[in-house]
Amino acid sequence: MADDAYQFCKIYLRSAELPEVMAMLAKLLEGKFQRRSMQLTELTLDVVKNPDAGMIDDFVCWPTFVELEADDGATNEWITGIAARIITAMWDAGIPAVAACSFEDQLPWCGGIARLNP
Repeated sequence: MADDAYQFCKIYLRSAELPEVMAMLAKLLEGKFQRRSMQLTELTLDVVKNPDAGMIDDFVCWPTFVELEADDGATNEWITGIAARIITAMWDAGIPAVAACSFEDQLPWCGGIARLNP
């Protein structure tokens, strides 16, 4: 079971539309969305329009975010691996992505923030 510190991760996306993000994630993770949620074996993933979008010029106000919440049975390595795959796929597609979670230092580019500020 994942430690409490690994139960939740939010990944902010710049300039991404929900349908585009959902299609990318469905292909990447080989899952299907029900509305804006995807249930994986040990993880719930939601794609959300950020209600704070545009309030300030910071990644926490980017227009879209992906929420990851670990279910019982998920391991730290598994949720970290899923978050890393999402961040890498988004950057590879030209969509800047930055994670906000307690394990962001274990993700590519320190959760994406290091890629914004090289």
